[in-house]
Amino acid sequence: MGANYSITVTDAAENLGCTKSYIQRLIRQKRLDAVLQNAPVKYYLIDPDSLEKYQSTPKNKGGRPRKQRK
Repeated sequence: MGANYSITVTDAAENLGCTKSYIQRLIRQKRLDAVLQNAPVKYYLIDPDSLEKYQSTPKNKGGRPRKQRK
């Protein structure tokens, strides 16, 4: 069975609480499964299963630790 590509980038960004450009970056990095539609305007449709899979993966919040207040 094929994937059901039904979520737009805007909807995915709202679901994850991030920006549309971040979703597009995840698509380019192959972290989200999506297809490019070449209608009069180009847009991506994302597989809901890949979105759920990404959402359930643990995120390593690395980087510099916050400064402790005295």
